[in-house]
Amino acid sequence: MGRHTQARVPAQAGEQRPEAGREQGRGLLALDFDGVVCDAFEECALITWLGEHEHDRALPGPGQLDRVPVEFTTRFRTVRDYARVLDHFVVAHLPEADGIGSQAEFDRLYASLPDARVQRFVAGASDVRDWFRESETEFWLGLHTLYPGVPELLRRAGVPVVIVTAKDEPSVRAILGRHGLESAIAGVYGECAAKPEAVREACLRRGVPLEAATFVDDNLPNVRRVSATGARAWWAQWGYQTPEHRAEAAQFGITGLELTGLAGLPLTI
Repeated sequence: MGRHTQARVPAQAGEQRPEAGREQGRGLLALDFDGVVCDAFEECALITWLGEHEHDRALPGPGQLDRVPVEFTTRFRTVRDYARVLDHFVVAHLPEADGIGSQAEFDRLYASLPDARVQRFVAGASDVRDWFRESETEFWLGLHTLYPGVPELLRRAGVPVVIVTAKDEPSVRAILGRHGLESAIAGVYGECAAKPEAVREACLRRGVPLEAATFVDDNLPNVRRVSATGARAWWAQWGYQTPEHRAEAAQFGITGLELTGLAGLPLTI
């Protein structure tokens, strides 16, 4: 697996293309996952650490979590604010990441890494995530907490809901299934780096015009890119963000969406 350069938009399992015009004019809700639907900071820090360190599978998950150095978790917290895909998490293994102060600095650090190292890290971290999800399921699921109000939003949406995320599809479905929410989701676009393309595909698949789509993400660059498609894009304030992004949002007149605003989010036109 190489660095993400384009959206991964697979055919959705168990999903059928609707009759032409069937949902025209209704709407569509597209949500990021980590940082919008779910808080998974500890899980992400753990699989990032083990992506470049030996995973002793004889030691149960809680013990593995205790082994992650505090200084690494602190550095990962800095990196997480700038990262958009799993590939980016590898930057947390660089001591220089402690001093990251802008998206440009983060991007330069990431670009300095050889492709082979990034590919090894992604393969290793993905294997670790698969292991915990399949072999220590309860521990792994316990590392994911849904944000308040999100389950209610998914159940009451009244329009098709799709997840557009850098996280892999099996993990997303397992977490939603734990909370009885998998049936509330019309599709999952996993391991997705180019979210505008995924939102376009989701709308096309259902005959929904882009201007009727609502997109929510905690990453400001993603919000700006999807907004440029004509979709209504909202910047979630409860996930991961930086002072730099807040200044950028003010410059471009982008208003943040608070958790308390989910109940009143307009989903149709």
